[in-house]
Amino acid sequence: MIQIPQTGWDKLFISFIPADSAKATAKTTKANVRNGTCKWADPIYETTRLLQDIKTKQYDERIYKLVVTMGSSRSSVLGEANINLAHYADALKPSIVALPLQGCDSGAILHVRVSECCF
Repeated sequence: MIQIPQTGWDKLFISFIPADSAKATAKTTKANVRNGTCKWADPIYETTRLLQDIKTKQYDERIYKLVVTMGSSRSSVLGEANINLAHYADALKPSIVALPLQGCDSGAILHVRVSECCF
């Protein structure tokens, strides 16, 4: 993540929430903000089922919300971004995705590495 807006954002974590649910399925540990950037050492592993159309070979959308926050209150949310895991179902190697944080006026961007796994 880059360009964290102002002071006061000293430790952040990410909640991983399926779009069709209001409950996080995974969270990172809190990571320190240093010089306006933050990096998490612990990855999030999520197992999800992707349905594929037999004729078109396209996968149905599987959207997740990534919420970057300091705590559980709404005022402690830095921003959020959406990612469709179906876009990476056939990836042969990890992809780095830049996701602008919505609700964050500073232009913060969350950089996410997405890897497919075993089938």
